[in-house]
Amino acid sequence: MKKVLGSLLAGLMICAAPMALPSAADAAHPLAITATAGPVAGTGYIGMAALGKVYASQNAADGASVTMVPGSDVSNPLRLEKGEVDAAVQTMALAVCAREGQAPFKKVVSNLNSIANIRNNSRLNIVVRSDSGITSLDQLKEKKMSIRLATGPRGSASEVMGKWVLDAYGITYKDITSWGGKLFSNNFGDVANMAKDGQVDMMFWVGPGEAWFFTELISGTALTWLPVKPEVAKIVKEKYNLNDCVFESTMFGGKMGKNVPGVATSQQVMVRSGVSEDVAYRLTKAFCEGAQDVIAANPVWGTFKPETAWQGLTHELHPGAVKFYKEKGWMK
Repeated sequence: MKKVLGSLLAGLMICAAPMALPSAADAAHPLAITATAGPVAGTGYIGMAALGKVYASQNAADGASVTMVPGSDVSNPLRLEKGEVDAAVQTMALAVCAREGQAPFKKVVSNLNSIANIRNNSRLNIVVRSDSGITSLDQLKEKKMSIRLATGPRGSASEVMGKWVLDAYGITYKDITSWGGKLFSNNFGDVANMAKDGQVDMMFWVGPGEAWFFTELISGTALTWLPVKPEVAKIVKEKYNLNDCVFESTMFGGKMGKNVPGVATSQQVMVRSGVSEDVAYRLTKAFCEGAQDVIAANPVWGTFKPETAWQGLTHELHPGAVKFYKEKGWMK
């Protein structure tokens, strides 16, 4: 995988290098934490790994360490609740579902606190091979088209938000398979290769910026981004707190061709409520004071502004985060 992927993985390795699995003694240390985000090499994972590196570096003299583990937007709140992880990158839309006990969660997920709003524009990409003949999701329903859809890993924001939009169009996964279609939940690197080889017609991906696999794929395969029509955008906004967005015509070297309306969410950093005030304070401090280092490793988090990171969150701020923001004078 080519130059772009190589650079992402290299950045990840640099960020994650000091985060080897801790010994039993290290795991008992009060500043040793376990953190998660999405799949390895995803932008959330890279960002959390970079934040973890800053946290461990700033507090090295006190024995701080971070263990990174892969996760998903559905599993992360549950693992925080159970105390399996201490910190996580979480999309706002799925965090609201966890707070309200709304599908895909079966009940209210408790034991969660926010510490920082990243404010990145994580858009739902609904992408088709141009030679598939698919021009809209309405057409998909009207013609009951047999398509091969890559939803993204199960439990990911890509899979869940894509399903929400399909539902708002009156299309279910069951409909797609009943029309002779197939569903794939492979990782995105695999999906890019499958699309390149003509094995996939449509793909979902949620994230900020231009995904490396689309950048790579579009260089040799014509792709089309499908719009989300206004009435559907209104439904998912009211039901799932998604925001309107636009894919600019200049994206992917201008190969988008025109502006395409869509829907998006954003991300935040969360911790389990049982994390000590000291850990939450230090992690918040690491993000705010080390923002340049985190953003250098993960440029799509360039939207992060420490002065307003305490605003617009889905859950109550952890007391340790409140302490930091008040010390800085940003929060009254």
